[in-house]
Amino acid sequence: MSAESSGMRARYDRAARRYGTWWSPVLEPTARRVLERVDPKAVAGAPAILDVGTGTGTLAFAALRRWPGATITGIDASGGMLREARGRAERLPAADRSHITFQVAEADRLPFPDRSFDVAVSSFVLQLVPDRSAALREVARVLRPGGMLAFVTWMTSRQSFPPDEAFFDVVDELELPDDDREEDRSGDFASAREANRELRDAGYRSIDARRDWLDHAWDPAQYADFLEQYGEYELFRSLPRRLRLELSERTRERLGELPAEAFRWRAPVVMVTARRPA
Repeated sequence: MSAESSGMRARYDRAARRYGTWWSPVLEPTARRVLERVDPKAVAGAPAILDVGTGTGTLAFAALRRWPGATITGIDASGGMLREARGRAERLPAADRSHITFQVAEADRLPFPDRSFDVAVSSFVLQLVPDRSAALREVARVLRPGGMLAFVTWMTSRQSFPPDEAFFDVVDELELPDDDREEDRSGDFASAREANRELRDAGYRSIDARRDWLDHAWDPAQYADFLEQYGEYELFRSLPRRLRLELSERTRERLGELPAEAFRWRAPVVMVTARRPA
Protein backbone atom coordinates (compact mmCIF):
# COMPACT_ATOMS: atom_id res chain seq x y z
CA MET A 1 0.00 0.00 0.00
CA SER A 2 1.43 3.40 -0.98
CA ALA A 3 2.07 6.18 1.51
CA GLU A 4 -0.67 8.22 -0.19
CA SER A 5 -3.20 5.39 0.22
CA SER A 6 -2.18 4.93 3.84
CA GLY A 7 -2.63 8.64 4.46
CA MET A 8 -6.07 8.64 2.87
CA ARG A 9 -7.11 5.66 5.01
CA ALA A 10 -5.92 7.44 8.16
CA ARG A 11 -7.93 10.55 7.26
CA TYR A 12 -11.08 8.51 6.73
CA ASP A 13 -10.45 6.69 10.01
CA ARG A 14 -10.29 10.04 11.80
CA ALA A 15 -13.28 11.46 9.94
CA ALA A 16 -15.61 8.47 10.26
CA ARG A 17 -17.95 9.90 12.90
CA ARG A 18 -18.02 13.31 11.26
CA TYR A 19 -18.58 11.71 7.84
CA GLY A 20 -21.70 9.99 9.16
CA THR A 21 -23.00 13.26 10.61
CA TRP A 22 -22.16 15.74 7.86
CA TRP A 23 -21.44 14.05 4.53
CA SER A 24 -23.32 10.76 4.37
CA PRO A 25 -26.76 12.46 4.50
CA VAL A 26 -25.77 14.59 1.50
CA LEU A 27 -24.82 11.56 -0.59
CA GLU A 28 -27.50 9.13 0.56
CA PRO A 29 -30.44 10.03 -1.72
CA THR A 30 -28.25 9.76 -4.83
CA ALA A 31 -26.49 6.64 -3.52
CA ARG A 32 -29.82 4.86 -3.01
CA ARG A 33 -30.72 5.46 -6.65
CA VAL A 34 -28.00 2.96 -7.54
CA LEU A 35 -30.23 0.20 -6.20
CA GLU A 36 -33.06 1.27 -8.52
CA ARG A 37 -30.77 0.49 -11.46
CA VAL A 38 -30.24 -3.14 -10.44
CA ASP A 39 -32.10 -5.65 -12.62
CA PRO A 40 -34.76 -7.37 -10.42
CA LYS A 41 -33.76 -10.72 -11.92
CA ALA A 42 -30.24 -10.23 -10.54
CA VAL A 43 -31.56 -10.05 -6.97
CA ALA A 44 -34.26 -12.72 -7.18
CA GLY A 45 -34.33 -15.25 -4.37
CA ALA A 46 -31.55 -14.79 -1.81
CA PRO A 47 -28.78 -12.93 -3.64
CA ALA A 48 -25.28 -12.34 -2.34
CA ILE A 49 -24.49 -8.62 -2.64
CA LEU A 50 -21.10 -6.94 -2.26
CA ASP A 51 -20.95 -3.24 -1.31
CA VAL A 52 -17.55 -1.94 -2.43
CA GLY A 53 -16.36 0.95 -0.26
CA THR A 54 -19.32 0.70 2.09
CA GLY A 55 -18.14 3.51 4.39
CA THR A 56 -20.65 3.84 7.22
CA GLY A 57 -22.96 1.37 5.47
CA THR A 58 -25.39 3.66 3.68
CA LEU A 59 -25.82 1.51 0.58
CA ALA A 60 -25.54 -1.80 2.46
CA PHE A 61 -28.39 -0.95 4.82
CA ALA A 62 -30.52 0.41 1.98
CA ALA A 63 -29.95 -2.83 0.05
CA LEU A 64 -30.98 -4.89 3.07
CA ARG A 65 -34.20 -2.90 3.39
CA ARG A 66 -34.92 -3.29 -0.31
CA TRP A 67 -34.09 -7.01 -0.51
CA PRO A 68 -34.65 -8.54 2.96
CA GLY A 69 -33.63 -12.01 1.79
CA ALA A 70 -30.22 -10.88 0.55
CA THR A 71 -26.87 -11.46 2.20
CA ILE A 72 -24.91 -8.19 2.22
CA THR A 73 -21.14 -7.93 2.58
CA GLY A 74 -19.68 -4.45 2.93
CA ILE A 75 -15.96 -3.87 2.47
CA ASP A 76 -13.94 -0.75 3.09
CA ALA A 77 -10.26 0.11 3.49
CA SER A 78 -11.03 2.25 6.56
CA GLY A 79 -11.49 0.44 9.84
CA GLY A 80 -12.84 3.64 11.36
CA MET A 81 -15.66 3.82 8.83
CA LEU A 82 -16.49 0.16 9.45
CA ARG A 83 -16.69 0.74 13.20
CA GLU A 84 -19.47 3.24 12.47
CA ALA A 85 -21.19 0.76 10.12
CA ARG A 86 -21.01 -2.05 12.69
CA GLY A 87 -22.41 0.28 15.33
CA ARG A 88 -25.39 0.94 13.09
CA ALA A 89 -25.79 -2.79 12.46
CA GLU A 90 -25.99 -3.44 16.20
CA ARG A 91 -29.22 -1.45 16.26
CA LEU A 92 -30.90 -3.77 13.73
CA PRO A 93 -33.21 -6.62 14.75
CA ALA A 94 -31.22 -9.83 15.21
CA ALA A 95 -32.78 -11.44 12.13
CA ASP A 96 -31.65 -8.54 9.92
CA ARG A 97 -28.25 -8.32 11.59
CA SER A 98 -27.47 -11.90 10.55
CA HIS A 99 -27.77 -10.85 6.88
CA ILE A 100 -25.12 -8.13 6.91
CA THR A 101 -21.38 -8.25 7.59
CA PHE A 102 -18.53 -5.77 7.24
CA GLN A 103 -14.87 -6.47 6.49
CA VAL A 104 -11.73 -4.37 6.04
CA ALA A 105 -10.46 -4.88 2.48
CA GLU A 106 -9.04 -2.99 -0.49
CA ALA A 107 -11.19 -2.79 -3.62
CA ASP A 108 -8.37 -4.07 -5.80
CA ARG A 109 -7.56 -7.02 -3.48
CA LEU A 110 -10.87 -8.55 -2.49
CA PRO A 111 -10.55 -11.45 0.00
CA PHE A 112 -13.24 -13.59 -1.64
CA PRO A 113 -13.19 -16.59 -3.97
CA ASP A 114 -14.04 -16.25 -7.65
CA ARG A 115 -17.77 -16.09 -8.47
CA SER A 116 -18.88 -15.31 -4.90
CA PHE A 117 -21.52 -12.62 -5.53
CA ASP A 118 -24.60 -12.06 -7.66
CA VAL A 119 -24.43 -8.27 -7.51
CA ALA A 120 -21.84 -5.65 -6.58
CA VAL A 121 -22.81 -2.06 -5.75
CA SER A 122 -20.78 1.01 -4.89
CA SER A 123 -21.39 4.70 -4.25
CA PHE A 124 -18.91 7.58 -4.40
CA VAL A 125 -15.86 5.36 -3.93
CA LEU A 126 -14.33 4.42 -7.28
CA GLN A 127 -12.84 7.91 -7.68
CA LEU A 128 -10.77 7.28 -4.55
CA VAL A 129 -9.12 3.94 -5.35
CA PRO A 130 -5.51 4.20 -6.55
CA ASP A 131 -6.10 1.94 -9.58
CA ARG A 132 -9.73 1.90 -10.72
CA SER A 133 -9.08 -0.53 -13.57
CA ALA A 134 -7.61 -3.04 -11.14
CA ALA A 135 -10.56 -2.60 -8.78
CA LEU A 136 -13.07 -3.09 -11.61
CA ARG A 137 -11.32 -6.28 -12.72
CA GLU A 138 -11.25 -7.57 -9.16
CA VAL A 139 -14.98 -6.92 -8.74
CA ALA A 140 -15.60 -8.79 -12.00
CA ARG A 141 -13.58 -11.72 -10.65
CA VAL A 142 -15.82 -12.15 -7.60
CA LEU A 143 -19.05 -11.75 -9.60
CA ARG A 144 -20.76 -14.84 -10.89
CA PRO A 145 -21.08 -15.12 -14.70
CA GLY A 146 -23.81 -12.70 -15.71
CA GLY A 147 -23.52 -10.91 -12.36
CA MET A 148 -24.23 -7.18 -12.22
CA LEU A 149 -22.19 -4.20 -11.06
CA ALA A 150 -24.05 -0.95 -10.32
CA PHE A 151 -22.36 2.18 -9.04
CA VAL A 152 -22.38 5.96 -8.88
CA THR A 153 -19.39 8.26 -8.65
CA TRP A 154 -18.42 11.84 -9.46
CA MET A 155 -18.01 13.40 -12.87
CA THR A 156 -15.51 16.20 -13.29
CA SER A 157 -17.14 19.63 -13.22
CA ARG A 158 -16.14 23.27 -13.52
CA GLN A 159 -19.34 24.54 -11.95
CA SER A 160 -18.80 27.00 -9.14
CA PHE A 161 -20.54 26.91 -5.77
CA PRO A 162 -20.88 30.40 -4.26
CA PRO A 163 -20.53 29.36 -0.58
CA ASP A 164 -17.24 27.62 -1.34
CA GLU A 165 -16.03 30.59 -3.36
CA ALA A 166 -16.87 32.85 -0.42
CA PHE A 167 -14.93 30.60 1.96
CA PHE A 168 -11.81 30.48 -0.22
CA ASP A 169 -11.96 34.24 -0.68
CA VAL A 170 -11.56 34.48 3.10
CA VAL A 171 -8.73 31.91 3.02
CA ASP A 172 -6.94 34.05 0.44
CA GLU A 173 -7.52 37.27 2.38
CA LEU A 174 -5.99 35.69 5.49
CA GLU A 175 -3.12 34.36 3.35
CA LEU A 176 -3.63 30.84 4.67
CA PRO A 177 -1.77 27.95 3.03
CA ASP A 178 -3.58 25.96 0.36
CA ASP A 179 -3.92 22.22 0.87
CA ASP A 180 -2.07 21.11 -2.25
CA ARG A 181 -1.58 17.53 -1.04
CA GLU A 182 -1.64 15.07 -3.93
CA GLU A 183 -3.27 11.70 -3.37
CA ASP A 184 -2.89 8.38 -5.10
CA ARG A 185 -6.43 8.17 -6.50
CA SER A 186 -8.10 7.47 -9.82
CA GLY A 187 -10.12 10.69 -9.83
CA ASP A 188 -13.53 11.57 -11.21
CA PHE A 189 -14.76 10.39 -14.59
CA ALA A 190 -14.48 12.99 -17.33
CA SER A 191 -17.67 11.71 -18.99
CA ALA A 192 -20.11 8.83 -19.20
CA ARG A 193 -18.30 7.76 -22.37
CA GLU A 194 -15.04 7.45 -20.42
CA ALA A 195 -16.83 5.33 -17.81
CA ASN A 196 -18.16 3.07 -20.57
CA ARG A 197 -14.67 2.65 -22.00
CA GLU A 198 -13.11 1.79 -18.64
CA LEU A 199 -15.78 -0.81 -17.91
CA ARG A 200 -15.38 -2.38 -21.34
CA ASP A 201 -11.59 -2.48 -20.97
CA ALA A 202 -12.07 -4.22 -17.61
CA GLY A 203 -14.08 -6.97 -19.31
CA TYR A 204 -17.67 -5.91 -18.62
CA ARG A 205 -20.49 -5.99 -21.15
CA SER A 206 -24.11 -4.71 -21.31
CA ILE A 207 -22.78 -1.39 -20.02
CA ASP A 208 -25.13 1.51 -19.37
CA ALA A 209 -23.25 4.64 -18.26
CA ARG A 210 -25.10 7.93 -18.05
CA ARG A 211 -24.73 11.35 -16.50
CA ASP A 212 -27.00 12.12 -13.57
CA TRP A 213 -27.11 14.79 -10.88
CA LEU A 214 -26.76 15.10 -7.16
CA ASP A 215 -28.98 17.90 -5.87
CA HIS A 216 -28.72 19.11 -2.30
CA ALA A 217 -30.13 22.22 -0.66
CA TRP A 218 -27.73 23.16 2.12
CA ASP A 219 -29.05 24.89 5.21
CA PRO A 220 -27.35 28.31 5.03
CA ALA A 221 -27.16 28.52 8.82
CA GLN A 222 -25.34 25.18 9.01
CA TYR A 223 -22.94 25.41 6.07
CA ALA A 224 -20.24 27.12 8.12
CA ASP A 225 -20.54 24.29 10.65
CA PHE A 226 -20.14 21.78 7.82
CA LEU A 227 -16.94 23.48 6.66
CA GLU A 228 -15.47 23.53 10.16
CA GLN A 229 -16.55 20.03 11.16
CA TYR A 230 -16.02 18.18 7.90
CA GLY A 231 -15.42 19.91 4.56
CA GLU A 232 -12.37 21.95 5.67
CA TYR A 233 -11.76 20.31 9.02
CA GLU A 234 -8.09 19.60 8.34
CA LEU A 235 -7.43 23.25 7.50
CA PHE A 236 -9.21 24.54 10.60
CA ARG A 237 -7.42 21.98 12.77
CA SER A 238 -4.02 23.03 11.42
CA LEU A 239 -4.40 26.68 12.45
CA PRO A 240 -3.49 28.32 15.76
CA ARG A 241 -6.53 29.26 17.80
CA ARG A 242 -6.48 32.96 16.90
CA LEU A 243 -6.43 32.30 13.17
CA ARG A 244 -8.98 29.52 13.48
CA LEU A 245 -11.43 31.85 15.21
CA GLU A 246 -10.82 34.62 12.68
CA LEU A 247 -11.38 32.24 9.76
CA SER A 248 -14.60 31.01 11.37
CA GLU A 249 -15.94 34.50 12.07
CA ARG A 250 -15.12 35.91 8.64
CA THR A 251 -16.55 32.83 6.91
CA ARG A 252 -19.84 33.14 8.76
CA GLU A 253 -20.05 36.83 7.90
CA ARG A 254 -19.36 36.18 4.22
CA LEU A 255 -21.82 33.28 3.99
CA GLY A 256 -24.46 35.40 5.69
CA GLU A 257 -24.29 37.85 2.77
CA LEU A 258 -25.35 35.19 0.25
CA PRO A 259 -28.99 34.59 -0.72
CA ALA A 260 -30.55 31.27 0.34
CA GLU A 261 -30.74 30.05 -3.25
CA ALA A 262 -26.93 30.22 -3.51
CA PHE A 263 -26.74 27.21 -1.18
CA ARG A 264 -28.40 24.81 -3.60
CA TRP A 265 -25.65 22.47 -4.77
CA ARG A 266 -26.03 20.58 -8.05
CA ALA A 267 -23.14 18.33 -9.03
CA PRO A 268 -22.81 15.92 -11.98
CA VAL A 269 -22.36 12.23 -11.30
CA VAL A 270 -22.01 9.09 -13.41
CA MET A 271 -24.48 6.23 -12.91
CA VAL A 272 -23.30 2.90 -14.31
CA THR A 273 -24.60 -0.63 -14.63
CA ALA A 274 -22.65 -3.43 -16.28
CA ARG A 275 -22.42 -7.20 -16.29
CA ARG A 276 -19.70 -9.79 -16.11
CA PRO A 277 -20.09 -11.78 -19.33
CA ALA A 278 -21.97 -15.06 -18.94
